[in-house]
Amino acid sequence: MVQIPADWLARVFLSLRRGTSDDAHALAGELQPFTEKPGQRVPVPRTTVLRTELALRKEIAIAAEQARRAELADQAEYLVRTRLLD
Repeated sequence: MVQIPADWLARVFLSLRRGTSDDAHALAGELQPFTEKPGQRVPVPRTTVLRTELALRKEIAIAAEQARRAELADQAEYLVRTRLLD
């Protein structure tokens, strides 16, 4: 399990929900229960973190605007750092 702030997960959830791929939408649904404890760090299964990272990277490749790509890249990098430190 990886401890991740629920507020941060809520931002990732919204990014994936706005995504265009089926993977992004599926992962958004999987992340939603972890977003329901604002202000707390919640344990997220490592496999969910890895799949979320992959979905974000796929959305980066698809995203048309630079600002959206930068936001998704920041979220993916945070996941990598958090996963490696935990």
